[in-house]
Amino acid sequence: MTATGPVSGDAQAASIPPTLPLFFKEVAALDAGTHSALKLDRSKGFAYAAVANALPLGLSEIALAAQYYPIVITGGPNPMAVAILGYRAEENLFVDAKGVWQGDTYIPAYVRAFPFILIEPPGADTIYLGIETNAPLLGKKGDALFADGKPTELVTEAMRFAMAYREDLKRAAEFAKALDGFALLQANEARLNFKSGGIARLDGFRVVDPVKLEGLDDATFLDWRKRGWLNSLYAIMQSSTRWGQIVNLANGRRAEGVKPE
Repeated sequence: MTATGPVSGDAQAASIPPTLPLFFKEVAALDAGTHSALKLDRSKGFAYAAVANALPLGLSEIALAAQYYPIVITGGPNPMAVAILGYRAEENLFVDAKGVWQGDTYIPAYVRAFPFILIEPPGADTIYLGIETNAPLLGKKGDALFADGKPTELVTEAMRFAMAYREDLKRAAEFAKALDGFALLQANEARLNFKSGGIARLDGFRVVDPVKLEGLDDATFLDWRKRGWLNSLYAIMQSSTRWGQIVNLANGRRAEGVKPE
């Protein structure tokens, strides 16, 4: 499969994905003619991520993200490891009203990749780099996407980052599917008790069952060690202590007048 950058004409129009993921509303393939004047200004912050109460993680991110967020496994036929960022729909407790991400906290790759996205036309061998055309980070100020009609290093790095994240998500999906396939996951819920009263309950996710993990056969355990999965596995289990951070941030929002439901 070939990775490329800007495209134009019919290839651009035909390559827009029919279903867009979180943060994306109007995607266009990055084009030197159409987007030559666009600049990226990341100093505008992360207000666009304030609606994400959970985000998918690549395999290499799990151990680091687990130091800051509860990590759970989604249900369904395509399970994924996700970082929990809030307990209410469309609320990210790690982004404040000014679009500032909580200091000294790992920011998931999904967030850092925005406003870029990979476009993979069905049946094609080429992957294009696209952008969210209405992203607040794009405008007339910041770092140029093109210079003299050619992509800048910023675009080259964005493509490189997006491709690496794509492969990391694939590895994470393989890992999560193995956990599911070996029946090591159990349905769980989190009950959050707030200082000033009130309880919130989150369910619909799964965690690793330590008892079932103890019964995993030695050959599989060794195979997972060779694959580099054990670090992520134990990180997910240990991340359960991070639910307290969710409660602390929610308490802070409540003190500011934003009450939990």
